[in-house]
Amino acid sequence: MKVEEGMYIKYTRGAVNGYVPPRIAKIIDCSDKDLIKIDNGQVILRNDVVKASKNIIDLIQVGDYVNGYKVLEICTGNFELNNPLNIKALKLEFIKEDINPNIPFFKRYNFITNSEIKSIVTKEQFDSMKYEVDSNE
Repeated sequence: MKVEEGMYIKYTRGAVNGYVPPRIAKIIDCSDKDLIKIDNGQVILRNDVVKASKNIIDLIQVGDYVNGYKVLEICTGNFELNNPLNIKALKLEFIKEDINPNIPFFKRYNFITNSEIKSIVTKEQFDSMKYEVDSNE
């Protein structure tokens, strides 16, 4: 897989003490043939890269969390009035007290594009960190 400085990558790392869920980062330096430096100061092996793209939105999957909202769907369409071309957007869970089905579709959900992404938690990261309360006790 070809990677370049400035690209975003989804990577996973093996760990001596257990599974480490996939994460997303930006490449700072990939001049070494075996190692890649990423924007959090860490260095990873090229073999740890699962997927790479110049657009961070390409690395996101349904079930991941973006800007604090769960991704329900990955869509392609005209989501920006000043950009009539088809672009990729994320349909995010938009929590409100009561969502009226009579409200137009585009107002019932939060749609964001590549440039609006501020934070990402992969579904695997979320699952590895969550605490489930057993309600049967």
